[in-house]
Amino acid sequence: MFAQLALVLLAAQNAAPAPDAGLPPDWELKPRALKLSEGLERVRPLLERLQPEKWTAAGAPNQYEQQYKDCLNLLTHVQNAAARLAGNPNGLTVAVETLVRLESFINLAQSLSQAVRRYQNPAVADLVESELAAAADREWLRQHVLELAAVRERERETAEQEAQRCRERTLKQAPRR
Repeated sequence: MFAQLALVLLAAQNAAPAPDAGLPPDWELKPRALKLSEGLERVRPLLERLQPEKWTAAGAPNQYEQQYKDCLNLLTHVQNAAARLAGNPNGLTVAVETLVRLESFINLAQSLSQAVRRYQNPAVADLVESELAAAADREWLRQHVLELAAVRERERETAEQEAQRCRERTLKQAPRR
């Protein structure tokens, strides 16, 4: 009898996970989001020292100047998203936005570093790339987004099952007219 009760309790515990089961607490995530923003802030002075107008004068395509401006703007957007993520670390939308903007920024900055390597100075390109690598800790953010999505999916499924159960109960109890 006791063993059966223990099995029932164990099954019930596994059937309905806690809303944020498996997610680190906000107080662990907030510093990581802030660290991401601070790390990216160290990249900004390096990018601001680049001279795309001199590249185009040396024969580089004019698009590099626009790419440079886009890169600086995207950096600002990533930092803003990271700051919002620090305020709401378990928000799926802001976590995905931060990851997407971060990935876009890194790709654009790496492309820009190739222009730096070719038209300005290979050592500066190496410095930009190393600072990017140090600043943009993407793996924890990727993992966090995956965990958040899984938890939110489980929550949705649980809510859907509960709603279906309530509908069935209501239909059984409703008097026929």
